[in-house]
Amino acid sequence: MGTDDGYRLKFAEFLATQPVAKDVTAEQVLRAQTRDELGISSLNMIVVILNYIKEHTNDTVTLRPEWVPRMVDVDGIVAVLREIDASKVAQPQT
Repeated sequence: MGTDDGYRLKFAEFLATQPVAKDVTAEQVLRAQTRDELGISSLNMIVVILNYIKEHTNDTVTLRPEWVPRMVDVDGIVAVLREIDASKVAQPQT
């Protein structure tokens, strides 16, 4: 499994915890090219990303406006998750 598939699975696992996408399966995420194919609206995708940030970074990362247009396709969403995780790692430890 490649890195993209790993992040797609991570995305799918997180989606399963979200009320707006709880019926989306990992198989659908692995096959989908666009957010629309998953039945997730743009507003709901922003909510999912905000929830991901809260859960995975303890709100140490903020939503960046340049991420919003990238959340149209699954590859863009996966890239945003990767950036969030990388930003979290870069945060100084207290």
